[in-house]
Parts: sequence; structure tokens; C-alpha cells
Amino acid sequence: MARRRRSIETALKQEVPPQSRVLVALSGGRDSTVLLDALVKVRRLLKLTVEACHIDHGLRPSSAADAQFAIEFCAQREVPCRLEKLGEKPAGANMEAWARQQRYRIFREVLVERKIDWVLTAHTASDVAETLLIKLLANKELTTIERRDERRRCLRPLLDISRSQVVEYGEEHKVPFVEDPSNADTALVRNRVRHELLPFLERMFDPSAEWILAERAQAVAADCSALDLLAQREADALGGLPEGDPGWLRACSERLTTLPHALRWRVAERLAKPLVGYELGESSSVELVKLLTGEIESLQIKDGLRLFSDRFGLRILSGATPRPA
Repeated sequence: MARRRRSIETALKQEVPPQSRVLVALSGGRDSTVLLDALVKVRRLLKLTVEACHIDHGLRPSSAADAQFAIEFCAQREVPCRLEKLGEKPAGANMEAWARQQRYRIFREVLVERKIDWVLTAHTASDVAETLLIKLLANKELTTIERRDERRRCLRPLLDISRSQVVEYGEEHKVPFVEDPSNADTALVRNRVRHELLPFLERMFDPSAEWILAERAQAVAADCSALDLLAQREADALGGLPEGDPGWLRACSERLTTLPHALRWRVAERLAKPLVGYELGESSSVELVKLLTGEIESLQIKDGLRLFSDRFGLRILSGATPRPA
């Protein structure tokens, strides 16, 4: 029999800081409407100020009706609802990445304008389990959905709640929602994992497979956070990527070779971030380690930026610039 965890109301009481101002990201789907409905039930106990924000992506004909549903849903619960509509996607941009970026941009604006403490999203343990499987199958770094994202001021209080619990709560309390037709499209990887792979694992291996995967994902994330902390300390001690300093390059090489692989590439990633403006990821950071330890002499780190390593230290050059003698 699958394991049972704490209730949705209990999760909210334990995860949402009392006396805070919170903004619920309300898509209109079942997860988000259940989150808001349950939050309304505990807001007096926790002395919360609850608001909602619905973002109309304009991607399907029903989007205007979904927006109207969100407004009426909030009005019935005496929750102020902010409605925002996205503009046109830039040509060539990845739709999912662009939409996510725009959502969090809007949330940041509302946080400041309304003096909100936290944005609450309705991600569940099921989302965590699905994300782990997707990343494993794609051979990607095993990052997970964070419970608390301080940078974005984002809180996800339902990460210990399964989707089946959300369904049960919704049915018991008659919580309405709108269904996104794309959620049934198994041409999408996440939907194949949700509708085919996870049910297969629960049926053929363990009814608690979803919980097990979610717990392992969060354990891996905790281990990665510890490694990230150690890597940052090492990078701070090395102090960046200076040009033309052979002494620094020797010291960096000696230090990196003493570290285990999982820590070594993370240090290199942090050394490069001020230069490139983003995290390189494991594969590119491994190549940077090779450069810093003398295994290779040059590395195209991104378009228009190439690094060279020689007896004079590091050289940081534009892609079209020839290597110095």
C-alpha cells in the first residue's frame, strides 16, 4: 500500500510563514486551485494576507475563459486577483523558457508593488518525481524543484503532497478547476512520464514509487547544495580568473587536482560565472578544469570568448582574435 503523508492543510500550516503576505500563482488548473482553496481555509489561523495572480499566456482559444474563471474563483473566496497577459513571444525563443521567464518577471513586479513576502506555487511531490525521471532519461544534472527559492522569493509548500492527495482534496471540497488539454498529450515527455512511466513503476515495482523518487530527488538536491557551498568557498579562496598570472594558474591547478570530480567542476563553474554571466553546467565546466590543469591549451567558452592557458597564465580573448605568441 502506498505511503500516506501529512494533509494539505497541515503542510500549509508548517510551510507558510505566519503573518506573511503571499501571492498564489493561479493557473486555474487543479493543483493551483486546491492550493488557493486550502490556503484560504488556514489564512485566519496563520494571519495571512492572500492574493493571487493569473497569467494569460494566450496560447489557446480558451485562455480568455481561463482568465475569467480565475477572477471568479478568487472573488468567491474574497481573494484579490491580479490578471496579466503576456505579449508576443520573440521570434526564435523557446516557448517554455520564455513563458517561465515572463512569469517570474511579473511575479517580481507584483512582489514589489504589493509588498508581498512570498510567491506560492502548487508544485507537488509528483512534479518532483517526474522531474527526476525526466532529467535521468535526458542525462542532465539532477537539479530538483526547490522548496524555498530565496532569490525569487518563491515558496512551494506542497512538495510533500502527492497529486492523488490534491485530487482527493479537490473532490472532497468540490474545488472547481480548468483542464489544460495539453496535459493529456503524450507526445510531450513530461506527460509520458506522468501518464505512462510512473503508473508502470507503481504497478510493477512499488506503489510508493512516486514518494521514493521524490525523496531521492530532494536528498540529491541536499547533497548538491552542500557541494555547491564547498565549491563556493574554494572559488572564493582562489579569487576569480585573473589574466597573465602564472603563479595563480599553478596554484589553481594544484588545488583543483586535489579535489574530487564532483567538487572540481563546480569550483571551475563558479570561477567562470563572473566572466560569462551564467553557470556553465557540468560538461563545459569539466572542459574548463582541463584548461586550468593543463590538459588542454584553449577553450571556446561561449560565442566570442575563448580562453588560453600557457606559461604566462590565462589569456581571455574574443573568438576572432588570434592567440598571442
